[in-house]
Amino acid sequence: MEPERVQRRAYSLIELLVVMSIVVLLTGLLLPTLASVRDAANRVISKSNQRNIGQAISLFADSHNELPKSEAILESPIKAGELMRAWTVPEDGFNMKYASWLSKGFDGLGRLFQYQFIDEPEVFYSPGHNGAHRWAEYEQDWQNLRQVWTARVGGHDINPLRAIYTNYHYAGHVYWDPSTGGQRAQQRSFADPYNSVLLSDGMRRSSDLNFEGGLNVLRMDLSVEWLEDWQLVTALPRDGQDAIDSGGHAATIWDIFRRQ
Repeated sequence: MEPERVQRRAYSLIELLVVMSIVVLLTGLLLPTLASVRDAANRVISKSNQRNIGQAISLFADSHNELPKSEAILESPIKAGELMRAWTVPEDGFNMKYASWLSKGFDGLGRLFQYQFIDEPEVFYSPGHNGAHRWAEYEQDWQNLRQVWTARVGGHDINPLRAIYTNYHYAGHVYWDPSTGGQRAQQRSFADPYNSVLLSDGMRRSSDLNFEGGLNVLRMDLSVEWLEDWQLVTALPRDGQDAIDSGGHAATIWDIFRRQ
């Protein structure tokens, strides 16, 4: 006798469609949750970056008796967007002393790397940043800077020929004393009894925002606070437009750096 054949029942088209529909539905329900979890994790990392930068600034201040100098804040008129600048091509161009040439280019937060208070420049970039000036855009430039700066030799082929921006806004080493109508600069110090902002998420243009709905700020006591602002993105210029300055519709943005 032939063994009884086991009949295998195939899936019907309707059953397959039902299963696929359930999978799509569950995926749709889970994706916002996963995105929210990822955004929360990126905020935590970004806050940690700001604290690390703040601690490096504090160590720099102890060593140099002043905060890292920002050429951008001394420019007239002040362009708040340039406070994200860490390195720029010196105006006098190349010369034979490459280390000297490079040292003239470091600015603001870049001086922390110059004086080795921060060894890994990736800390200057937020993992939540998806617009212009991402870490991947400048990683090779930072590697070139490290190679030339540490070896004190270099060549035109590896020196950066463009400004390097971070994902964070640095308040600068001075502030404009409101008692003088903003005409006189005063040295910013950790000893000052103020709760002013030392660092914030980038706001150079709308694509420079690290997160939707607001930004993290690092205060002079090195505490990090989330400031919710869903209108911020509409107040910032878009790519291709001038970066924010200290006046006009962006005045309230600039005001977060002022003394409180």
